[in-house]
Amino acid sequence: MSESNAKLVEDVLGNLPMFRHVAPAHLHRLARHAQLRRVAKDTLLYRSGDPATGCYALVYGLVKLSLRAPDGAEKVLRLVGAGETFAESVMFHEQPQPVNALVLADSQLVFLPAQAIFDLLDHDRTFVRALLASLSQRIHTLIADIESYSLANGTQRIAAFLNSLADAPGPEQARVRLPANKTVIASRLGITKETFSRLLHELSSQGLIEVCQREVVLRDPQRLADLARGGAKA
Repeated sequence: MSESNAKLVEDVLGNLPMFRHVAPAHLHRLARHAQLRRVAKDTLLYRSGDPATGCYALVYGLVKLSLRAPDGAEKVLRLVGAGETFAESVMFHEQPQPVNALVLADSQLVFLPAQAIFDLLDHDRTFVRALLASLSQRIHTLIADIESYSLANGTQRIAAFLNSLADAPGPEQARVRLPANKTVIASRLGITKETFSRLLHELSSQGLIEVCQREVVLRDPQRLADLARGGAKA
């Protein structure tokens, strides 16, 4: 890796919550073992069953993590955005990748080999705590997903999802952009594409949102938040 790319990787890692308090010397060494990759849209990074050789940090772009059934049906588990990491947990139990990772937009990623992560764990206790916190947060997110699929209806899921897209959720009107197409988002929310479109139309007819292709104006974020919690009716 060139010196300029190594410095870029070091800067990227230093801004991630997981690495923010890592000692500079350890971060410098980790960056020297990392790989900076530019990946085109529709590239399959890895598929379920592939060896887990390290983890990734997304500099920019979008990555879809999903499961696919033998009949071709797909369940989207997570949409990974800029500044997020993925595939960390799989490294530690030496099992193959459990999901497919597909790049949905031209992206730049940092690949961190497993051995480099293990070396950092041996030498930096702050990183150990940060990694545990990150994995714990991932577990809480999965629990929230299960709760949503089990207890929240489709309208509540969509209302919560739209509010989560706002940079600074609050009572003021906000404009957001859907990060992926309706098929992908519907799968992420555990509903069909047709249901997703219908419920967006219903929210729009109630004056809560305004939709123009992938741009959505949240006209009443507070009512959306209440609706997401089941405390209001659209």
